[in-house]
Amino acid sequence: MIADIVVSIFILIFSFVLFDQTKQYNYLSAVFPRFLLGLLMILSVVLLVRAIVLWKKRRVSAAGSISLKDFFYICLVAILSFLWVYVMDWVLGFLLGSIVFGIVIFAILAGRSLKAKQFVLFSLGYCAIVFIFWYTLGRLLRVPFPRGLFF
Repeated sequence: MIADIVVSIFILIFSFVLFDQTKQYNYLSAVFPRFLLGLLMILSVVLLVRAIVLWKKRRVSAAGSISLKDFFYICLVAILSFLWVYVMDWVLGFLLGSIVFGIVIFAILAGRSLKAKQFVLFSLGYCAIVFIFWYTLGRLLRVPFPRGLFF
């Protein structure tokens, strides 16, 4: 619950900073980023209110600290996320990079409890979502995505 409070405050601050950066764009270019940032702000306020209400109800947290294994997974996912952004721009491109890193991160976070059927279904669903997103924005609306060497 404390983590939800901290994350929602961080997202709010980050959204306000990015919202301020959209003042550099002309009005029509800033509409979509401002819409997404406004939506992000609303959702982070909802998360903040929910976390505060739950925190006041419980007062005593069941988990006082984070385990070393969980901390390792958090660091690993953060490193993979930054690596994904770097590799997406220079090597793999958006489509292939998003699919590869999304599936790898899911497999890491799911751990040993993941069954083969669930993994295949998630992978196919994730590939379909990324492909639809890439095709809709990149091909139909001509939004430039990182190309990399492959796509």
